[in-house]
Amino acid sequence: MKALTWKPILSNLTEANGELKKLCWRLHFLAFGELPDDCPDHADAACIALYAQRERCSPFAEGCLFVSLEHAYHHLNWAWNCRRTPEERVWHFAGNDADRWTKFPDTADFSELWPPDKTVKVDKDDFRLTGSRRKICLFPLRPEIQQAQHKLDNLCRLVEKECFGAGEADPPAGMPEDVWRQPLTEKDLVRRMCLIYYRLNIAWNCRMKTQYPDDERTCRQCRCFSPDFAMGCYNMWR
Repeated sequence: MKALTWKPILSNLTEANGELKKLCWRLHFLAFGELPDDCPDHADAACIALYAQRERCSPFAEGCLFVSLEHAYHHLNWAWNCRRTPEERVWHFAGNDADRWTKFPDTADFSELWPPDKTVKVDKDDFRLTGSRRKICLFPLRPEIQQAQHKLDNLCRLVEKECFGAGEADPPAGMPEDVWRQPLTEKDLVRRMCLIYYRLNIAWNCRMKTQYPDDERTCRQCRCFSPDFAMGCYNMWR
């Protein structure tokens, strides 16, 4: 089995993490009218005013969420799908590489996240014209995005350690020292990425709901990657 190509994995996970972090800041602003403490500009009045102006001119809606999650999914997919590809080839990828790597993972490790029905029920053009303006509910969307971003942030730290070594760095908050010092295996990578996908899937599938589903069938559907992401800039289906 080929060794994992850690630097391209880190590059893509970092890009996805940055997208989710910006999304977390915007959702926090929508909920509380202020920026969270982890935002570098949380005390900058001019920046807060820009956030407010953006919401007045272009209110956050389903289309905004779709674009953000599509970008995050795209880089998560690449991180996994290129994991055993030589680094030089990843940096200088061909068109067919890009098409394959942007797909949602199809390995058995992720099979529980595939929906039983993969039919795309919404017309792509119709979604762009009407779906983009539909309002969404902040709960349970916001806490799921927060959880996904927190888990992805931890994973980025672990992959960074594989790239450059742990040195004297402390583990992320809440992570046991022994977990931090152990090598990150492919099995660990799968488990952590599944949890991130799981949270993002729930966030998207519950975007119109005011509470979590309480029946088993709907809960199962909400955990699965949505066929909606066959639309947009990429077709993420195999």
